Amino acid sequence: MSSDVRAHEVEISPGALLHPLLPGSHFAHAARISLVRGPDSAVQAYLDIARQVPAWFDGLMRMRNAGMRRLGMKDLGAIRSVPTHVPPQLASGDRLGIFTLQALRADGVVLGDSDRHLRVDLSLELQPADEGCELQLSTVVHLHRPFGRLYMLPVAPLHRRIVPRLLETYARRLSAPARG
Repeated sequence: MSSDVRAHEVEISPGALLHPLLPGSHFAHAARISLVRGPDSAVQAYLDIARQVPAWFDGLMRMRNAGMRRLGMKDLGAIRSVPTHVPPQLASGDRLGIFTLQALRADGVVLGDSDRHLRVDLSLELQPADEGCELQLSTVVHLHRPFGRLYMLPVAPLHRRIVPRLLETYARRLSAPARG
């Protein structure tokens, strides 16, 4: 795979894990990328991608957490604070970085978080392709209060930019020759 691999924005299709959450949502975004070889599972893809999030982004999360604590809201921690490998006995309700595991299959994982102002659901889904597989990362947000709308003003455009870049970085790392 060449270094010009690109993620593409796609619709959250009727068969996607998050499709049932689309009605009434305030933000929905999905990006898909072709992978030369697939990860062991969708949850492993999430862990790999979360660990590759740039340090500057975790810096933004620290700023977000500091501000939210002052407003009496939850500190989510760092996106990159996930294990290297899927923990044994992983089950719904377990925390993986900033998200809680909602549903788990070999080819798909749903994670999420909710507070007084919004609910975020994220899925990663693997699908076989002619060569390798495709990975789709989807996000659906439901707002509960006006503050959620204000919160999403900077988050939505950043999300639309960073998710495809994270998928592209991940695809390049998977296609790189093994070191060792």
